[in-house]
Amino acid sequence: MTIDDRLTTLDELWSAWAERGRAMTDEQWQRPTRLGDWDVRSLYAHAGSWPWMLSILIDRVRDTEPTHVTAAALLQDFNAPNGIAHRGRDNVAAGAREDAAGYSTAQMVEQFAGSGPRAIATARQLGPVVVDYFGRALLRLDEAVSIGIVEATVHLLDLQRALGQPPEVPVEGLTHTAAVIVQMAPPVDFIEAATGRGTTDLFPVLS
Repeated sequence: MTIDDRLTTLDELWSAWAERGRAMTDEQWQRPTRLGDWDVRSLYAHAGSWPWMLSILIDRVRDTEPTHVTAAALLQDFNAPNGIAHRGRDNVAAGAREDAAGYSTAQMVEQFAGSGPRAIATARQLGPVVVDYFGRALLRLDEAVSIGIVEATVHLLDLQRALGQPPEVPVEGLTHTAAVIVQMAPPVDFIEAATGRGTTDLFPVLS
């Protein structure tokens, strides 16, 4: 996918998030999710941080080579046994609960409906430049957008499951997320697990 394709996919995903945020009842915002002690409000607040993150990334262009060639390569590092995805789990959870308590539902929906599309429009003008990924890596912007697609897709499934709704995710988001996750998995282990031949504990590769 080109960067424009990825940005279009991300825009579709964020539109789906905004639509569901506007439609949820007070009771639905308080429902539990399959993510530990997060309720729907905390999940939504966490997912809503990504439009803000993209608005930061587009101001962090660097004239240098990336440290990681793909989104999958960076996510592999993050999800290694001692990676930040595991070490920072409690802080991420606490931040989501704090944001959920500190922002109104309208403000959280606005992240997807307003802030996100504005950041996407700027990203289209920049193209696949290299950006500083929050001091943790240097990554091409199109690959950073891929991480946003993965986040929006995985958590949209979390949201729909919490609401008792059937999975309904833009197909491009599902396809791209699956492709990134496949790249993260060791090829031999993945092939053997997918064909019922695996003996290793492969999953999850992404937390």
